[in-house]
Amino acid sequence: MPFIKAIILASTFLAASVLGFSQKPDAPDGALFFGQNYSFILNEPPGWSMDSETAKSQGLQAVLYPKGSSWKTAVAAMYVRVIYKNESKDTVEKVISNDIADFLQLSKESKVSDSPTLATRDRKAAIVKVLYDAANKNYESVAFIDQPKVVVIVALTSRDKDEYQKSLPSFNTLVGSYFGFQPTIAR
Repeated sequence: MPFIKAIILASTFLAASVLGFSQKPDAPDGALFFGQNYSFILNEPPGWSMDSETAKSQGLQAVLYPKGSSWKTAVAAMYVRVIYKNESKDTVEKVISNDIADFLQLSKESKVSDSPTLATRDRKAAIVKVLYDAANKNYESVAFIDQPKVVVIVALTSRDKDEYQKSLPSFNTLVGSYFGFQPTIAR
């Protein structure tokens, strides 16, 4: 019987690692996200809803929006995505510089600045960039969390500067709740 349980558990992890997976918790420890070469937990900030179903169609792991709104109607929203490292993006610094280069190509008036790092629950230092998209008048804070084979991105975005500012504490809470881990399979 233990052998069958191990096979079922291994099959579940294998299927989830191919597709990517998130699961809402019954406990307050957070939502579990795992896929090929990554696994982490995030807690939705108070007053926010976390939605992994809507996120899938956009290639994201999760989207978050204030309770009472939706991904489409929220004035301020957050999202989580995973970027795989490769030969041209083999460090978190290269992932960040590629992301910023792509962003700045959209508008010459756009701006990028550094923000203090944020500590995660697993004691990593999330590198934070503040972006202003001049073409779309959009404000963003983006946290880059380094893992061995991926970079996890947590972002806050809004076209309203006041809502963006009001949502920054929730962004800080979400980033601070991040906990990356390597899953183990019982034998």
